[in-house]
Amino acid sequence: SCALHHGNKFNNTAATRLCLKDILQSMADFCKQGLLLTTAWALGMPSSSHAFSISSYTTSLRSSALHHGSHPPHRPLASPLSPNHAETATTLGATHPPIFDFPLTTPATKAKSASSFERIDDAIMGGISLSSLRDVPYQPYASWSGVCRTDGGGFCGIRTLPFTEPLNATGADGLYLDCKLVSDDEAERRVWKMTVRTDSSRGEMVYQAEYDLGKAIAEAKNEAEESGEDRWARVVIPFDDFQLVRGPRLVPDGPPLNVTGGIFQIGMTLSKFQMAQNTTELDNFRAGYFDMSIKRIGFYHDSDSEVSLVASPRNVPDTLTKEEAEKKRPVLLKLLLPVAKLFFSEKANRRKSAMRILREDRKLNRAQAILFGVRCRKKSTGALSSLMKTCGILAVDAFRAVALTVLRIGLVYPLRLVGMVVRLVKQMLGMKVKPSLRE
Repeated sequence: SCALHHGNKFNNTAATRLCLKDILQSMADFCKQGLLLTTAWALGMPSSSHAFSISSYTTSLRSSALHHGSHPPHRPLASPLSPNHAETATTLGATHPPIFDFPLTTPATKAKSASSFERIDDAIMGGISLSSLRDVPYQPYASWSGVCRTDGGGFCGIRTLPFTEPLNATGADGLYLDCKLVSDDEAERRVWKMTVRTDSSRGEMVYQAEYDLGKAIAEAKNEAEESGEDRWARVVIPFDDFQLVRGPRLVPDGPPLNVTGGIFQIGMTLSKFQMAQNTTELDNFRAGYFDMSIKRIGFYHDSDSEVSLVASPRNVPDTLTKEEAEKKRPVLLKLLLPVAKLFFSEKANRRKSAMRILREDRKLNRAQAILFGVRCRKKSTGALSSLMKTCGILAVDAFRAVALTVLRIGLVYPLRLVGMVVRLVKQMLGMKVKPSLRE
């Protein structure tokens, strides 16, 4: 951990610059907000009347060539719109009702929007990347930031906790995202994906679509230069672009996305893996620190003619709590998770990465690297405590290595052999064979 921290001085400097930028922006927004409230008071409007969100689209039945049988036919759908408020119409070429609207909500609602998301980084596959979505107080956005590392993985992700009721996407043509990449100007050196889940399962197969963040940022800059006003990049992802994936890989001949049964989960991913049938990595991938400011996430509806855009207050979709989501996991998954955490500990992965850095970059042998760790802990915990903790770590890691070897020999390798035989038989019979994630 000390070695990993030693290499991140640039990240701390970048974070300091961003912090100063947020402070200055807060001062400007405070003055602007005061002017709005003063105007509202002079006009006799309630002080909360500035909290509007753009929300309305024409609902029409969306025909589909294929309807998944997994969607409950009569389950109520939760709309991201609130129909019980007065409406204000404006004229635009497309409607964009937000699901999560960070600028135009109360602080409590804004915080609830941010807390609706959970991290899903590459720690699940042995990586050490780390990210989170956090509310930025007094700012009209949330921040998705972290450090993406390629050691053992290569992606960062967030997703909503399961919605208590599926979102009603009837009549919508896709999802949109209003955002800014504030950490750097190299969006094209990462693969950006949007994810949706159309059933209540927590399986590994979901629908994903890549989007060109660099292009959206360039368009926003051009518009800002022409208008002289600040512009957020708007990314539009049509539902037709989503494809069924298993991990980072496309499922061959997967059914098209069908949202008539509602959307149960929404997620975002930054990755070094491109969507393809075989594992494909992006050339010149930029690892390290990233920070994306997110203003809105929502549905959009295209129209060939101008339509009315309705603005009205709305609530954040309710999600299950983390405890409720864990209780709804399948029994087999509940039994396997403790075992998986034992063998694939995130702390153990970070120690392994730190050991590699010490041995490869600093040319230390294993014993010298261990002593380096003892000396680092000694400064904060004392010599005896540091020595005891090191011995405990070594004992746990040794047990984990032995148990993992036994598990591989007794279970993993036999299962792989059975899988290879089954795949071979299917190929001989001319049946379709799904590629494994290891290929």
